[in-house]
Amino acid sequence: MNRYDLVLLGFILEENSSGYDIISKIKGRGLERWAMISASTVYNRLNYLENHRCIEGQTVQKSKYPPSKVYSITDKGREALNREVIRHLTGFNDDPRTLGYAFLFGLENKRNLVRILEEHEIKLREEVARLDKMIDDEPKPTLYPDGPFLNCMSRDHILVELKYLRAAVQILQDPQKSAMLNGYFYINFGSRDWQKKE
Repeated sequence: MNRYDLVLLGFILEENSSGYDIISKIKGRGLERWAMISASTVYNRLNYLENHRCIEGQTVQKSKYPPSKVYSITDKGREALNREVIRHLTGFNDDPRTLGYAFLFGLENKRNLVRILEEHEIKLREEVARLDKMIDDEPKPTLYPDGPFLNCMSRDHILVELKYLRAAVQILQDPQKSAMLNGYFYINFGSRDWQKKE
């Protein structure tokens, strides 16, 4: 099982769906960006889930459209979905950016990296503005008092990412601090720690 299966099983539990239906929901809810799930992956994983008896497909004729396979979730699929939701909520999935920052010393052109990070910062700020608008536009009250739960959580994650991106840029722009980045995880060391390493 993986995050793709979690998305597919969740949508099929919500409503019996064809592959096309699921792809439409993924696009409509913006999941292709943060779940990184493509149309080919949807069909591949639907075959996998059907072969493993987590879903059952039935060919359905809808008016003038060609026949399509509509999937329903099985008891085995509900158990798998339950496990995946719990695993995703409680598992420790460290952010891949942590590894990028851990190996900053591997980049020869730190000035170019600063430019790339600053361009990324612009995109992140645009995303925060987009999410803020979605939060403001959501009819109130919502289940979560600050607004739509998932949009608020996404925005707050990005705000934390922006904080550390700015801190990394400041370290990279400081010649003395940047010179200390010549080993794995050296971005963690303070000046006192650095002297102990010598």
